[in-house]
Amino acid sequence: MREFDKVKEVGLLLSHTPIKRYQAIGYYFLAVAANSVGNGDQDEARKLFELVVDTAPDIYKKKAILSLGALARNRGDVDSALYFYRETIKSESLGMSGLQAMRGIAVLKSAEGFHESAVKDLETILPIIRFAPLNIYLDFLNSYAVDLSAVGRLNEATNVSSLVVASPLSARYPEWRETLSEIRSKQRRRSTVAISRPEIEGEFEAEPEVIEDALQAARIQTVIDFMSANLHRAITLPELAEIVHLSPSRFSDIFKIQTGLSPIAYLIKLRMERAHELLITRFESIKEIMAMVGYSDRANFLRHFRRYFELTPSEYRKRGFTRA
Repeated sequence: MREFDKVKEVGLLLSHTPIKRYQAIGYYFLAVAANSVGNGDQDEARKLFELVVDTAPDIYKKKAILSLGALARNRGDVDSALYFYRETIKSESLGMSGLQAMRGIAVLKSAEGFHESAVKDLETILPIIRFAPLNIYLDFLNSYAVDLSAVGRLNEATNVSSLVVASPLSARYPEWRETLSEIRSKQRRRSTVAISRPEIEGEFEAEPEVIEDALQAARIQTVIDFMSANLHRAITLPELAEIVHLSPSRFSDIFKIQTGLSPIAYLIKLRMERAHELLITRFESIKEIMAMVGYSDRANFLRHFRRYFELTPSEYRKRGFTRA
């Protein structure tokens, strides 16, 4: 979504199709492109997002309402921004758009100087947002770093911001690097003034390892979601590693630390769980179910199935066996 020329091209293609719902989705992508960082046309983006709200499928309406909140925030219209964010939360309180709207409200508080309250809001969302797509999670962490810095928790802010900037995605988000630069500048000013202060009892500073673990968990969850959505086709280890921009060996190490299984073993587990579900809920043949979970080799499918369930698929279906 940060390759705005490509986003605009997709938007133009969709907006010129004869199918109205695709036209509306095209308007959404055109709005995103119009709102590009640095040289965007915010008025044009607002008009297009409003058109999307009127005409697009629900998932894009929610995204458009959220985006209208961000545009209102950018132009200093706090009341309108709050309205759009609350409408988003109302329609999708625990979905990705709803969580991003909660973050938007925290950013509004931060802009008004209520940094402590913003930090509390962001820390409330943190356990859930870590399972978001990587770009959303990292953008959230960037906001968190900004507010940690504002309340004087500079060590934590530096740790969080450094992890964000270390991501392969950071090349497309120059504002993330700006955040780290500002935090380090603030640290240098503090050390120059050389004011010492006593340790505050109960003060919390996140360990870098904790933040790193959260970042890795979000990466692995992104891969697992991809696996689950693509069980019907062949998936390779290099393909999975590419999703999170890691080498296959490094990705395999992180995946096993997070899940206890190698990526391929985890993929087989997901395929078997899906096969089990299909066998007891659907009427397709064993051959069709085998293909639905990504197997072209019957012997391989039978071997994996018997390892998990100690029965052949046909025996499993006949007995109506369900695993505890």
